[in-house]
This record gives sequence, C-alpha cells and structure tokens, in this order.
Amino acid sequence: MSGDEIVVDASLALKWVLEEPHSVEAKALLEDWRSNGRRLIAPALFLYEVTNTLAKRMQRRELTLEQGKELLRFFLESGPMLSQHAAMHRRALELMERFSMRNAYDAHYLALAESERCECWTADERLWNMVKADFPWVRWIGAR
Repeated sequence: MSGDEIVVDASLALKWVLEEPHSVEAKALLEDWRSNGRRLIAPALFLYEVTNTLAKRMQRRELTLEQGKELLRFFLESGPMLSQHAAMHRRALELMERFSMRNAYDAHYLALAESERCECWTADERLWNMVKADFPWVRWIGAR
C-alpha cells in the first residue's frame, strides 16, 4: 500500500465544495492530505461526474451557472491528478461483474487504487459496504 497517493472519488471530492453530510470531515481530510504532501489521483471520468453533479444542482436551482462554473474551476485547478490507461477499463469491467455493480464508474476508482496500490476514499457508503470485506484499502468518510 502506497503512502504517497490516494484515489478520491467524486462523491467525496464534491463535499469539499458543497455543504453535505460529512463535508466537514472531507475538508479536514483534504487539508491533512495536502499538508502531508499526499498526491490525489482519480480516473479521467472524475471531471464528468463532478460536472454532472453540479449541473443537476443547477437544474434544481441550488446553484447558478456562475456558481457551478466557479466550483468546477476548483476541480480543474486544484483537483486530483487524472489518470487514464487501458488496463484500468478492463479491470473495471471485472470488478463490476465481481461485485454486481450497476455501472462501471465506481469500479474505475477501485481499479485505479488497486493498480497504484493505494487507498481509495469515497463518500458512497453503498460502495464501501459492497467491497470493504475484500478491499480493506477502500475507506468511507463516515467511518473515519
């Protein structure tokens, strides 16, 4: 298990900019990781997920277009380093099948963390419950 890198999923990262349950803990983790020189990484789909969530908030009139663009700018400038390699997609399909996941998005975060031998942090309790017995390196913000 690498001590320098951490995979963060969009569900956790969005708590850095949106007020939601566990936002305080997520912001504290981000500060801790940054002060300790940890490198945050995510699969390339990360920005698509972040943008989609912000767009949904805009549709519900919880954010204006300008607010959405400003929050997105945070991730473009300060978010995790994005990674994409062919093997990650193949492994994501295997993990999706293994855990009977509804989609391959979450599996990409797991595949990246597995290949980098590092922790994967999420705010998705359902995902954590699904994989924690087999992947103890997956961490849920609510169990912190």
